[in-house]
Parts: sequence; C-alpha cells; structure tokens
Amino acid sequence: MDFAASSFEYVNQNTVHPVGLAALAIACALIAFGPARMIPLVLLGLAVYIPSAQRLVLAGADFAFLRLGIMVALVRLGTTGRLFTFRFGWIDGLVAGGTLAKAALMPVTTGQMGILVQQVGSAFDTLGMYLVARATLRSIEDISRLAVHSLVLCLPVAVIFGIEKATGRNMLSVLGGIPLMTDVREGKLRCQGAFAHAILAGCFFVALLPHWLAAWRLDARSVVRPGARGYARWVAPAGFVLTAVIVVCCASSTPAAALLFVLAAFAVYPMWMHLRLVWMGALALGTVLHFVMNHGIWHLIARIDLVGGSTGYHRFHLIDKAIAHFGEWWLVGTISTRHWGWGLQDVTNQYILEGVRGGVWAMLALVVAIVLALRACGFWLRRLPAGSPQHLAVYGIGASIFAQMAIFLAVSYFGQTIMIWYLTIAMGAFLAESRVAEEARMRARAAELAERRALAGAPRRAGATGVVGTLVRIGR
Repeated sequence: MDFAASSFEYVNQNTVHPVGLAALAIACALIAFGPARMIPLVLLGLAVYIPSAQRLVLAGADFAFLRLGIMVALVRLGTTGRLFTFRFGWIDGLVAGGTLAKAALMPVTTGQMGILVQQVGSAFDTLGMYLVARATLRSIEDISRLAVHSLVLCLPVAVIFGIEKATGRNMLSVLGGIPLMTDVREGKLRCQGAFAHAILAGCFFVALLPHWLAAWRLDARSVVRPGARGYARWVAPAGFVLTAVIVVCCASSTPAAALLFVLAAFAVYPMWMHLRLVWMGALALGTVLHFVMNHGIWHLIARIDLVGGSTGYHRFHLIDKAIAHFGEWWLVGTISTRHWGWGLQDVTNQYILEGVRGGVWAMLALVVAIVLALRACGFWLRRLPAGSPQHLAVYGIGASIFAQMAIFLAVSYFGQTIMIWYLTIAMGAFLAESRVAEEARMRARAAELAERRALAGAPRRAGATGVVGTLVRIGR
C-alpha cells in the first residue's frame, strides 16, 4: 500500500460544522452522564451520521469526532472503575497484539515520523472502541438491547439514502469530507451517506443485519423496559428492509454479496447442530476446487459481478500478487504495493492489508481471533436452548463475523467503518470469556460430584475424620 497516497485531504485540517459540533456535544453529554450500557449506541450514532471529515486539530494532533467520543467514553468508564471489569483472554491479546504490531512496524518500514503519529491515533481508535465494547457489553441482554436500539437509531439513514438515490445529491455533504454529487458507475448512483465510500456504507449495515435478524423472537420487555410491548418482533423485518434499501442505494457488489451470505447463514439456522459438518464440507469443497481451477480458488472473486461494473478481477489480482510477493512483506510488512501491478496500491482486502502493515503476525492475529470467536459461538450454541432469544443472539454474532470474513476478501475497512468490526469481535470475546467461566464451573461441578460419589462409597469413619471431610467440601 502506498501510505503517502492513502491519506485524505481533510486529515490534519480543522473541519467543524455547527450541526456536527452540536451533535458531538450531545453525544459527549450522553456518554458522560447517560447509562453506561448506552455508550456503544451513542458511538454508533456518531459513525452513521457524522462523516470522518468532522475533526479538530489541536497541537498537531488530529481528533475525528468519533475519536473524541471514544476518549470521553474511556474517561467515563475509567473513572467509574468499569473499564477493566472483564477477564483478559486470548482474543483480547490478539486484538491488542495485532494493533500494536502495526503501530510498531509501519513506522519502521516506511521510516516516516508522520506514519508513527498516524498509527498511534489509529491504534487508539481501534483499541479504544474495543475496550469500550468489552466494558459495556457484559451480557447477552446487553447485546440484544443494542440490537433493538441501534435499529431505531439507524432507521432515518434509509431516508437519507433514499433522498440521495432520488436526487443524486448527498445531503450530508455540508458536513465536509464527502462529495455533494453522488458517484455514478455503469449508470447507477452509488450512494454513501456519511461514509467515505459506498461499499463501506453497505458493508457497515450488512454487518449489523445479523443482530437485527436474531431479535425476531426477542421479548422487548426483557431488554428495553418492563412496560414495553413485544415490538421487538418488528426488529428483524425492519432491519432487513433498512439493510436492503441501503445495499440497493449503494449499488456495489460487495455489500450485495455479503447480504446473500447473511441470508444464507440464517437459512441454515435449523441445521445449527450440524454447522461443523457444513464447515468441513465447505473446506473440502474449497480444497478440491483450488486444485481443479487453473488460477486457484480465489479466482472465483473475479467472476462475481452482481450489480455491473464490479472490479472483482482487481481483488483476485491483489491476492495473487500478495502470494507471489510473500517474502517481501511477511516479516515486517512493506512500504508500498504499487509495484505489484497496476492499481494494486489500493489494498482492497483486509487480510492482506493487515499483513502489509504489520507482517504475517498482524494477519494471523486477525485470523486466529476470528477462529476463536466462532469457536466460542459454537460452544454456546450447543448449551443454550435452541430457538431461544439467547441462542439466536449468539447465532447472530457468529453470522456477523461470518459475513465480515467474506467482506474482508474484497474490502479493507477505514474511517468510521472500523468500529463495526471491533464491536463485533468484542462480542465474540465476551462469549469466549463466558466460555472459560462456564468450563471452570463445569469442572468444579464435576469434581464435586466425583467427591460425593467417592464419599458415598467409602466406609463411614467416626470422629474428626467426618468433620474434616465436611469442612473440605464446604470450603470447595
């Protein structure tokens, strides 16, 4: 990736609109004084309505509005002692390790002090958003509540995209950083709303869709307020309509394909007990196709064109050249991918981008975190009642991770879109943390039952021995 060319014209420039400043003030007040469980929702609001161009530059430091919101959230959670209430696990370590690898290796690779400053800010955004999500999403009910509230928050976005589709003008362009006139490709308007690109806009909402679909059996009274009616049943259909409208307005193949992946994931929900066989079958089929095809299985990406004008061949070519140049980037990344081929300075693949920025270590951190999160989802799917709201919520987390696994093959996140991934993987880390606690409880219970059986079968001993045995059991 050509890092010098990857910056945006609004970076390091004060861009403050009165409407944006008012929205930031309201958001910070809600974060600082509102219920802690609502903090992720407020940050989502900043992401979907305020472009990344809205920012303050103080003493050379660049503060996008979302970054300022994260800072206020960290201060709020830190001062109230809620920031590190979770147990540090493998996924937490992988997220931190991958982020720090990029922050350390990119300045070394490029030799530019500006890259160091940029990576410190990027690391703060990613780790800050992740920590906020880990500290506030502490139960399945918290996740379900976020799904219900986020749909209400995002419904007006469909109206904004609809107006942009009808007029060819982006009403949020007044805030800066996004064009007034909507981009056109193959005769289709590619609406983007507050996002830096139409593809990112579509992918953001497709990643949220599994949580909305998972709420179709949710009782709103259990996660919203005791007096609420069962309006949560409308979250799934309304979320699907919202996402479909935005994907159509974006007119991009990647979010359209990701939407199909989400629908396929929920279509096989009745087969949740056999998901391991599905995964194994898919891997076996992929292996066979890889050796049968002339250009490898990733050549299938070049053949995907759902809306016309797709650049699937670019994505295939990027993967092909990343493999061919593996020796160049695997250790500490590389300063540029421009010489790999025409247009390949645009790294539209999250896995490859991790490797280019942080070597194979950052790439492995991402892949292993995904595997562990999906493993935690599978653990809880086998233990929760099938069809229950909790079971569906866990399935929704897994489906969102699955959809973004596919998205990462064709898109690399930047701007406010990054937060949707760290919000999702934080949910996976919560499930993994809960799994460790549940396995410890199961081991303790098994040991207790084994001890009871042993004591029941052993000859009764009088005096102090029986008293000591009772004290040992109570102590355990």
